[in-house]
Amino acid sequence: MTGEASAAFDPFRPPMVGAETWQSAMVAAGWRCECTGQCGKGHVKTAGRCGTNHGSAHPLAVDAADPTASLHAAVTGAELVALCAGCQAGAKRAATKAAEQDAADHTDQLDLFDLTGGDAA
Repeated sequence: MTGEASAAFDPFRPPMVGAETWQSAMVAAGWRCECTGQCGKGHVKTAGRCGTNHGSAHPLAVDAADPTASLHAAVTGAELVALCAGCQAGAKRAATKAAEQDAADHTDQLDLFDLTGGDAA
């Protein structure tokens, strides 16, 4: 560090890469977290939608609407959502848990049949 003061954090300044996409997603969200319960919380106090507004205390991130998809796979504004850190982490956890449960359920179904070609009883 050179001892010079860094520029003040401006939560409304778009990122250096993908500024137009970020701006359109944030405007579409109304600068408010778009989670409606994907994180596992009901958000009952705020009519079913997270009440976190974008600002320096709680900057929102633009992420893929499908938590299992990569951000690079979601390239249109319709595939992107603005989420606070808590909802983003909760949605990712819930999606991972659901995928693991689905995989476990699928594995159990395969065990119903002998697909190894063994002798029939």
